[in-house]
Amino acid sequence: MRNEILRLPAYAKINLSLEVLGKRDDGYHDVATILQTVDLADELTISPSPQLDVLCDDPELSGEQNIVWDAAVAVATYAGIEPKARIGIEKRIPTAAGVGGGSADAAAAVRALNRFWRLGLARRELHSLASGLGSDVPFLVDGGTAFGTGRGDVVVRLASEEGLPVLLITPAHSIPRKTPTLYGALTPQDYSDGTHTRQMAESAAFSRGTITSESYQNAFARVALEIFPGLSDVWEKTAAITQYTPCLSGAGPAFFCIPTSETEYKQVADALRDTGAKAYLVRTINPVQDV
Repeated sequence: MRNEILRLPAYAKINLSLEVLGKRDDGYHDVATILQTVDLADELTISPSPQLDVLCDDPELSGEQNIVWDAAVAVATYAGIEPKARIGIEKRIPTAAGVGGGSADAAAAVRALNRFWRLGLARRELHSLASGLGSDVPFLVDGGTAFGTGRGDVVVRLASEEGLPVLLITPAHSIPRKTPTLYGALTPQDYSDGTHTRQMAESAAFSRGTITSESYQNAFARVALEIFPGLSDVWEKTAAITQYTPCLSGAGPAFFCIPTSETEYKQVADALRDTGAKAYLVRTINPVQDV
């Protein structure tokens, strides 16, 4: 066990495009998605402890109910050691919003504990461990830009432009069992074959960062606008101001516009002041991640 304290960021993600292809025999769904990290991040702090402790500045996210606990146990079990560490989490990413808050923390924990416990696990081993924690976690081990298939956990890195300004909106309300509820509300008309997302991933315009959010699509957009309380109002207020049409991220309720500007961000933030929604001006980021 290391004596020093280890700190590292856990970056949020947006789904630039998300198609659902259909339900699998294992109960999950096949998807085609383009994932992108942005510079909104939680911070994990790892320090020595005689036992495993996960402490979050949101008390409801402390302890065994946090996915970071599962990540620590998974890494330790794989390495054949006791999971001894104190893991502090400073939350900045909204939870259950479709921007990977919990998944980002789990991915950061997998990477950090490999270093903290001096395990020397290879990247492929970290990805395998991450896959057992959630669909977005393998991508978030590395971050950047990637084309995801399978459950979203089979990822191929893409070239893209770093530093694109993104207007990210997170409505105030979520719902219980969000992801299964949204998947359960999909109908065959919401399914597609992934061609749109695949073509975007292969597009030269995409690699130059010249595709806008109105070019993206998300299979959950219809059901999210029907199910999430107040989402349609926040969406309409935002779309009335932004140059480009918003796009949902993940299963929502967060959505984004890209590219954007400081002026546009301020106008939207002002328009949403009484809705409880939060507006963020973030940028795409391709972090250099070691193992």
